[in-house]
Formats: sequence, structure tokens, C-alpha cells
Amino acid sequence: MNYYALFLQLLPEAVLVITALVLLGVAVTIEAKTRRPIAMEWAIAISCVGIVGACAALNFGPAHAESASTLLVVDPLARVFKAVVLGLGLLAVLLPPAQREISQPGEFHALMLFAITGLLLTVGTDHLLFLFVALELASLSMYLLAGFSRSAKAAEASLKYFLFGGVSAAFFLFGLSLIYGFCHALTVPAIAAALTAGPLPPFAAVGLLMVIVGLGFKLAAAPFHYWAPDVYQGAPATSVALIAAASKAVGAVVLVRLLLLGFRECAGSAVWGLMHPGWALWLAVLAAVSMILGNVLALAQTSVRRLLAYSAVANTGYLLVALSANGEYAAGAALFYVVVYGLATFGALAVTAAVEQERGDDSLGAFAGLVHRSPLQALALLVFLTSLAGVPPLAGFAGKFMMFGAAMAESTTPQGTPGLTWLVGLAAVMSAISLYYYLMLLKQAFVREDADATPVELSTSHRLALLIPAVLLVALGLFPALLLSPLTRALQLTFL
Repeated sequence: MNYYALFLQLLPEAVLVITALVLLGVAVTIEAKTRRPIAMEWAIAISCVGIVGACAALNFGPAHAESASTLLVVDPLARVFKAVVLGLGLLAVLLPPAQREISQPGEFHALMLFAITGLLLTVGTDHLLFLFVALELASLSMYLLAGFSRSAKAAEASLKYFLFGGVSAAFFLFGLSLIYGFCHALTVPAIAAALTAGPLPPFAAVGLLMVIVGLGFKLAAAPFHYWAPDVYQGAPATSVALIAAASKAVGAVVLVRLLLLGFRECAGSAVWGLMHPGWALWLAVLAAVSMILGNVLALAQTSVRRLLAYSAVANTGYLLVALSANGEYAAGAALFYVVVYGLATFGALAVTAAVEQERGDDSLGAFAGLVHRSPLQALALLVFLTSLAGVPPLAGFAGKFMMFGAAMAESTTPQGTPGLTWLVGLAAVMSAISLYYYLMLLKQAFVREDADATPVELSTSHRLALLIPAVLLVALGLFPALLLSPLTRALQLTFL
């Protein structure tokens, strides 16, 4: 085995782990000498240096490589999404948690770095067992991050997240064991080769269904979403930002790898009138349930965090619409949208965190008069919510347009007519409904008056956490090829 090549493959992860250990050492040393925890600014700065270093380390590794019986894989798709995860992780670190939420910034940000490390390992493997281990590394860190503030709400959120996560991990692992038992393969390419010899055995199909259930938890797809509202509301905003943005992006990549690379031969069909059992039909059902349940329940929310949680459920449904088409272009559009969604949701959470620190709660009424207190936050919120609603010319519109167009084009019937019209039509109706609850929040920010118009001061890192995703959403809306072209090229090279 070439250990030098293996080290280069793991260099970004190694940089993050070393940074986390250095941060823990510095935090413990400062607390021992001063009897006070490390300053939040120092913890954020050290974490940012580590993530930027990991981004730089991506350029030193090979462009395409396998090692240790494909435990680790470096392919174009992995490289692109490692960069995406690091970018979203950097934004999450830049979002400063409230001092009342986090009393130990060093330990908190070290856990953030460990979670990002697990997510990087997840997108860089084709091995089923290593995939499970990497997912659990990320998940265990995020369970702790959800309850780090030690408040009653955070403790409840962390406990529910852990319990649901444990059940989903059991489903995921048992599903993988069934797949291995009947396909006699542990890697995605070997599974694809085994399935060309004949149809998927019934118990292996059950295993695949259990794997999709486990990943449905990571994506907050209904009916596996019950953890999301409590975690979004009770966990520190920084933790929620990482869970909502980076974790969902990684879940989408894992789905694409498993289904389109490993199990494409048993996709079935979700085409109206020609439905056939398979994962495409399962995803279509999950998409319909997620879109309906997420949007309808979001209408009744008065907490903005819970509103964003149900919005996450609905957006998972839009994502699954594209994946159920079983096509490379649709998969590329879905991966484009999951990145755009992550930026928009992260930005909305960043604004919510600032309002919550100022007003003490995240109710709709707390946003009243925001445009007078902080024009920057109000304008950023306008960009984030209109992108989530799919209003042109923002990136959310480009992503939905490409996803729904690809789903229609890549699922045609033998007569040449689009076969997923029923699902895309439902997605269009649900997108229109979502516009209502986004506009309710914008109405509070721009139309409602508030007696207190005291200007709000934001830290530099908080301003960056607002400006960077807002600028990216505008740029990707006007020039979607900036992200779509690398994603499409990466998928084409990976699928060869």
C-alpha cells in the first residue's frame, strides 16, 4: 500500500482533526491559566484557519484514486462536494452563537470540526461499512452540538435527535447487511456488477428500502422528519446551520452514489400509468408526502425556526422529485439545488439567530420593523426567502426550474409524453403554497411597524455569514453554470 498517497487522500480530514486538537489544547490551557474559557473570536478564528487549510489541502491530493479496497475514493464528485461541505462548514463556523448558548467555545467548535470531518469522509467513500462509520462520526458530533447549550429546549432537541438517529442508524446498518448478504459485495461498483447478472433478490430489495429509510432521516424526509422541528428550535443556531446545510448535501450525494451508481438496474418507475416497484417509485412517494406535509404544517407555525424546519421537509420533497427521475442531468440539478438550498437556509437561520439574540425569541412578531433596525438583515432575508420560494432571478428558481424540467425530460413514456407530470405538478402547487408563509415573514420585516427602531450592531463574522450566502445566491441565479457545470462534469466522469 502506498501510504504517502493514502495520506494525501486524507490530508483535508487530517488538517481538520489536527486543528480540532490544537483548538482543544489552546482552550484547556487558557482556561487553566485564566479560569475563563477561550474567547469566542479566537475559537472562530482558529476553526476558520483549519477549514481554509483543509480547502487548500484538497488541491494537493490526486484527482482520481482508490485505496484500501476502495475504503476511500477520490473522484470528481467527491472533490466537488468536499469543497461544498468545507464551504458550508466555514459559513456555519462564521455564525457566532450567543454567549448564553455556548459557555465553552473551544469544545463547541472542536465538535464542529469533527462533524465536518465525518461529512468529508462520507462523501469520499464507496464502501458500505466505511460509509456507515463516517456517517456515525458526523452524527454523534451533531447530537452533541444540538444539546451543547444545556438549556431545557436544547436537551430535548438533542435527546430526540439522538433517539431518532439511533433508530435510523439501525435501519441503515441492517439494510446494508441485507444488501451484502444477497449481493456478496461491499462496494458500490461491485454491487452494480452483481446486479447485472440478474434481478435484485427480494431481501436485498428490503435492505435497499431500509437504507433509504436511514438516509431519509438525514434528509428530513417525511415521515422521518419528526426530529427536525425540535432540533431546529432548540439547538444553537450554529449547530442547526451545519445540520440543515452540510448534512443534507451529504445525504443527497450518498443517495446519488448508491442509487444511480449501485442500484440503477432496479430503479423501477414512477411514471404515471407505468409504475413499477423500485427505488424510483419509493422516492416519488416520499417526495409527495414530504412536499404536502412540510408545506401544510409550515403554514401553521409562529416560530420561524420551526417554519424553516418544515420548509426543510418540503425542500427535501423537491429534491426527491428530481432523483426519482433516475437520470444523470436530473441528479446534477438535484445536487445543484441542495447546495442552493443549504445557502438559503443557512442565511435565513443567520438572520433568525441575530433577531433572537436581540429580541429574545424567534416568533414572527420579533421580526416586525426589521428593515428599520437593520436594513442589511432585512435585505438578506428577502434574498434567502425568495430563493427558497423559487422566485427569479435567484438561485432557488434556477434550481427548481432545472430539477423539474429534468424530471419531465428524463421520465418520458413510450409514447413520448412526460411521465412525472403528476409529481412535478404537485411540486409546482406546493411551491406556490410555500410562497405564502415566506411572504408572511417578509411582511413582518418590511411592512409591520415596531415601536423599538434601535439600530442593531452585528459582529464582523455575523455580517460575513449574511453577505456571503446572499451574494452567492444572486450570482448562481444569474449564472447557474458556475456551479452546475462542475457538478455535471463531475457526475459524468464519476459515472464512466
